[in-house]
Formats: sequence, structure tokens, C-alpha cells
Amino acid sequence: MRAKVITFVTLAVLLMVCATPAYGQEVPPLPHAFYGTVEINDSAAPVGTRVEARGEGVRTGIESNPIATAAAGFYGSPDPMGPKLIVQGDILDGATVTFYVNGVSTEQTAEWHSGEVTELNLTVTIPRPPGGGLAPPDTTPPRIYDILAFNITETSADISWETSEKSDSQVEYWSSPSELSPLDTELVISHLSHIADLTPGTTHYFRVMSSDRADNLAVSDEYTFTTLGKPPAALFTSSNLSISPIEVYIGEPIIISILITNAGDAAGSYKVTLKIDSVEEASEEITLNAGASREVIFTTSKNVAKTYSVDVNGLSGSFTVKEKPAPPPPPPILPPAVVNWPLIWGIIGGVVVVSVIIFLVVRKRIA
Repeated sequence: MRAKVITFVTLAVLLMVCATPAYGQEVPPLPHAFYGTVEINDSAAPVGTRVEARGEGVRTGIESNPIATAAAGFYGSPDPMGPKLIVQGDILDGATVTFYVNGVSTEQTAEWHSGEVTELNLTVTIPRPPGGGLAPPDTTPPRIYDILAFNITETSADISWETSEKSDSQVEYWSSPSELSPLDTELVISHLSHIADLTPGTTHYFRVMSSDRADNLAVSDEYTFTTLGKPPAALFTSSNLSISPIEVYIGEPIIISILITNAGDAAGSYKVTLKIDSVEEASEEITLNAGASREVIFTTSKNVAKTYSVDVNGLSGSFTVKEKPAPPPPPPILPPAVVNWPLIWGIIGGVVVVSVIIFLVVRKRIA
């Protein structure tokens, strides 16, 4: 990618850095500046790696050509005022410039154009030293930069970022709780992750993660984006008010129940309040998930006989309390019975005499 430097300040700085007495009083052409990532054997080049541009008419061995990496995996800086690999000399416009890393050609070239600044990512393979010595292990994680959230809809977003070396891609994102995007194991410099099933109208937090070939993990700072649309909300409805029984005596319990439903698309809390004769008597706060229902039950009793009005979150009814009926009077107490034994024995004697007379009469007739 080539980007024109169009600000006067940047051109002036480059001119001051690059001008030398060799040009005398002539105004020298503006140099062509380069910056970007640099990899050696598929890993971020260590700090101090030398990057150099060579070509016909290119001046080398001067300030800013070659340039040493100040951060692992990067030479120069995208900052307009930051350091660059400066390519200058008696160079024809459009001439080919070849790039070298630690003296080894990357076989990557670019056209030279006065006054331009170009991002050019370099890779090179450098053979191991004779004798089979092993290169030191890579312990430097990739550098993450240019993080961007875009294509944001009500339920999805795209996250992109760049790394200083080829790495895998993953995004951790959350409103609450956090989730992880699928791990993309392809090792790339430019990363893109699509996340979906997000909550509309909600601020989401995210950070990106990338691991290089040596499993060195880099994790970015925390960023945010807000999905489009309205956030979900709870919507509570009340139904099925029940009062049982509707008539009681003083002091007897009355059970009052109501069904609360969350008809919205998000969980929420709701206060259920029982009022009797417009006076709050009891309340309960409940939490329901979207689409859930719950029966709320209150128990009360009254010591005054009358009809009471009931209101529970806008639903109304009534119950009646009555005086307890007076208990029936006890049965009268009778005096104990007196046994008339003379009468009883007289009756028994009379029965015996009559029986004997009947027996004698019957016997005489038979004889």
C-alpha cells in the first residue's frame, strides 16, 4: 500500500533529515520513505534487526538507510512524524529498489517515487549458521494494532486487526457474561472475525487475541461498540386474581393469589403489591426471565366484620368477614328419676294372681 504524504510539515521534516552537503545549493528530490512489519523465518524479527534498501543510485550506509528495528517485528513507524527507512540518492523516478534484512535479500522490491511514504511488510528466510546450531526459541508475542469494529447491526459486528507476524485469530466479547468467537487457526497478518447473536441496543466489550507459530499469545486492550436498535426490556402482566374463600368468619384466613408473567424479551424484576381497602398490606418483589410466569400468594385475616375491597397490581376483588354465630343454648338438666318400688311390686303381684286364676279356669274346663 502506498500513501501520499500531503502535509507540508511531514515533507519538511523528511527534507531536513535527508538533505546532505553533497547536493550543494540544488534542491534535492524528496526521499521515498518505507515502514512496515518484518519477519525472519516466519517469526517477528528481534529488536536491532537491520533493514536496508538497495538499488541503482540509492545511497546506503547513511542515516535511516539501513534502519534498525526498535520493536520486535517492526521497522519504521506509521506515525507521520515517526522514523522511517529513508531511500534517497540520485534515483530515477520509478526505479526498482530491493530490500535486505540483516544483509539477506528479501527478494521484495518497490518502485521509487519522490515524496511518497509506503507501507511494505517484509519477510525473509535466513539459513541457520553452519554446524547445525539451533536458533534461539521465539518468546515474543505478536504485536496487535489497528483494531476496528465495523459493519455493526442490531445483532452482529465485524472485528478486524493487524499483527506484526502471522498469527491465529480470536475475539472475546461480552455484555454479560463474556463469550469467545470460534478460534481461526489460520496464521495471517490481517485478521477478521464476525460475531453474531448479539443483543440489540447494547454496549458490548471486546478484546482480540492472536498466537503465533510458537504459541506466544498476545491480548489487546479492552474496546467497545454498541449494537443498533432498542435494548430488550421486560414487560410484566398480571392475571388470574383469586380470593379464597370469599366469605369467612372473623379471624379466619383468606388466601389471595395472582399470576405474574414476563411477556417481554429480557429478564427483569417486578413488585407485586396487595392493597386492602386501598391500604398497602403486603408486597413481594420477584425476578422473571423473558417468557416466564409465577404465582404470587398472600395470606391475610380480619377481626372486623365487613366487606373488604382487594387490589393487586390493578386487578380487584373483594371478600366478606362475618360475625361468628352464637352457640346454641345447652339442653335442660332433668332431675334424677325416682323408682316407685311399691307400685312395681303391686303390678308384678297382680300379673301373677291373674295368671294363676286363668290357669285354674282353663284346667277346670278341661276336666
